[in-house]
Amino acid sequence: AFYCCKSLKEITIPNSVTHIGEGAFYECDSLTEISIPNSVISIGNNAFVDCIALTEISIPDSVISISKCAFTYCKSLKEITIPDSVTSIGIYAFAQCESLKEITISASVMRIDNNAFYECESLVHVVFKGKTLEEVKQMENYPFGIEDESIIKCENVI
Repeated sequence: AFYCCKSLKEITIPNSVTHIGEGAFYECDSLTEISIPNSVISIGNNAFVDCIALTEISIPDSVISISKCAFTYCKSLKEITIPDSVTSIGIYAFAQCESLKEITISASVMRIDNNAFYECESLVHVVFKGKTLEEVKQMENYPFGIEDESIIKCENVI
């Protein structure tokens, strides 16, 4: 893939791609923009680790799983919405995304592994759609590496 490609600034992944593989964009530290097509169903382990210039990413409704360390050290990532199709978020998936302020997690997410949001120091809102706070607290691995549990909010979707 593009492992350690320091000069890559933006990329559009073709519609034929169904999986973003392990370490695909690892340490592509100039990557600021990426377009993921609706054909992608999984984002692999370490796929975007150390993409320190990546400010935003749109995860399409086709993605079912976000694997371990997928976005670890994406230090410029500010906001992310987990689409309704995602059912699991891996260990350290968004760890040390120090600029991440807000994340919205759909009701379809049934599993969030340990420390998915470890050392996300700027987080002010973690919104769970379609779940009560009691349901979120009963999920395995709660609070998912979030140090300040008061930022966890729920929105019941009717």
